[in-house]
Amino acid sequence: MKKYLVYIPLLAIISCNKSDPKVEASSSITPESSVALASVNNQVGKEIYWKGFVNGKTPVFIHYQIDDNVIVGEITYLNTKNKLPITLLGTVEDDNNYRILEFEKSGNITGVITGKPSEGAFTGSWFSPKTRKELALNLVKKDTALASKEIETNVEDLFGRYRYQYSEAGYQGDLEIKRLPGSKAVFGITSVTGEPARNLAQVDDDTIDLKTTHFTYKLDDTDECEFKVKFYKGFAVVQYTKGVCSGQFGMNATIEGIYLKIK
Repeated sequence: MKKYLVYIPLLAIISCNKSDPKVEASSSITPESSVALASVNNQVGKEIYWKGFVNGKTPVFIHYQIDDNVIVGEITYLNTKNKLPITLLGTVEDDNNYRILEFEKSGNITGVITGKPSEGAFTGSWFSPKTRKELALNLVKKDTALASKEIETNVEDLFGRYRYQYSEAGYQGDLEIKRLPGSKAVFGITSVTGEPARNLAQVDDDTIDLKTTHFTYKLDDTDECEFKVKFYKGFAVVQYTKGVCSGQFGMNATIEGIYLKIK
């Protein structure tokens, strides 16, 4: 197994001037953040519901469940014609703040929701990776009954390609895992930072034993660069187990994140 180290000076990510069709835009921030998981009660199968507004103008309905600090749910923009739900995937971080990503089917991330829910309110922000604009998010809890989606997967169904992309100019990552005879599999991960520089984090294809829906992997010739990959139904979460793999990848490049299954 080989690993690569690419070092290119990281410049500011190019922002786009086009507005997002779903919401109105205002100020900007940088959305990229590593996956940091806190310890919260397991709420798998227990749906939590919120209704409110983005920027005080765009009505939204959000629901999700939590499993081992992974948030799985949907957001619906109530002012759209078809009111189609959009996949939400995120994490509860060390400070108990939520960081939730809004995924298109391609793996492109169209929105980043951050905030800390209280007993009856969720106050935070909605950020567009494309326009680099941040908007206020204000939600109130609702008593609604919807059937929870199954989020657990099995070994037979997890093989395929997974991806995330913070717009064409932003951070991007690919994870692929293929079945081999017996209980073997081959996987690889490649991620890059945003434009105009593209710093690389890469784990070359390697063969592993895979008897469950998760595995832990350590890079050769390192003491601390270890990470866990856990598969769910339709997505995967990659998280470092011993802190950031300092010096193993290009500047600011990381393999950590949430990857949507695209095929």
